Amino acid sequence: MPSPNLIKPDSFWSVCQLGQAFLVFSLLGQASLADEKTAPFSDGLTVGQIVKRAREASKQVGRGDVVFKFYRKASFDKFDADGDVVEKNSKTYRAYTDDRDQELRKVNGRPATKSERYRDYKKHQERQRRYLNKRKDGVSRKRNENLITRNLDLFEDKFIPSLVGEEKLNGRDAFVISLKPNKKYKHKSRIVNRIMDQLDTKVWVDKEEFQVSQLSTRLLKPVNFLGGLAGTIKTINIAVTQKRLAKNTWVDEKVNAHFDARIAWKTYQFRMESLSAEFERTEREDPKS
Repeated sequence: MPSPNLIKPDSFWSVCQLGQAFLVFSLLGQASLADEKTAPFSDGLTVGQIVKRAREASKQVGRGDVVFKFYRKASFDKFDADGDVVEKNSKTYRAYTDDRDQELRKVNGRPATKSERYRDYKKHQERQRRYLNKRKDGVSRKRNENLITRNLDLFEDKFIPSLVGEEKLNGRDAFVISLKPNKKYKHKSRIVNRIMDQLDTKVWVDKEEFQVSQLSTRLLKPVNFLGGLAGTIKTINIAVTQKRLAKNTWVDEKVNAHFDARIAWKTYQFRMESLSAEFERTEREDPKS
């Protein structure tokens, strides 16, 4: 039976990490299994070459000459079995495009208390250690060893990218890549493998800077466990849009996620949204952690 923690993240940050995991699918998909022929709209590049350039470009995010500060508002709506909202929560952060930690400013529209800021900071530190592989002293074991690179072995064989077209996003040309699960590859976790086998994902890669500018993924059909007696994952919908602020400076402008699952007799249905706005240039500072 799937763990409730897999279905119900403890914070919106966890869903952002799940969004990053789907970026893993796009950037670390097994291009060798895809059609390596060039398409008429690919500027002579194969999908494997586009994926490789996107992987390299992702390492440059946050290293541009210009630094921005902005506000990120994350909201969480919980629903009952009938689809009615039973709980609403939100947090607003001051965030930065360099390596600084984001700072909690508001909780449900009111100023965050000192204790709330401290608890949020401590949780952030724990997530940094868990997902970004940082020691307690704040020093990473390996530069750029984040969720993406740490999950290389986990996802690189599971998804097959194919180049399906070209579109404009925010006035910029982008390659459109479809990711299909490689059902011949079996993940060691049967639960994760069954979920991955039902995911339909598309990624938009900026043609000039090869940054991922948009991503969408959805569960094609429900995944049952023990014939539905142990539980069912009914819905997974995730959409991520990134905004270009300057060269090598891209941020998550909008993230939407909707999950609907039943574990035994209990239903977990929630919607999450993150919106980033009010971008202003600022000076680069070293992170405190």
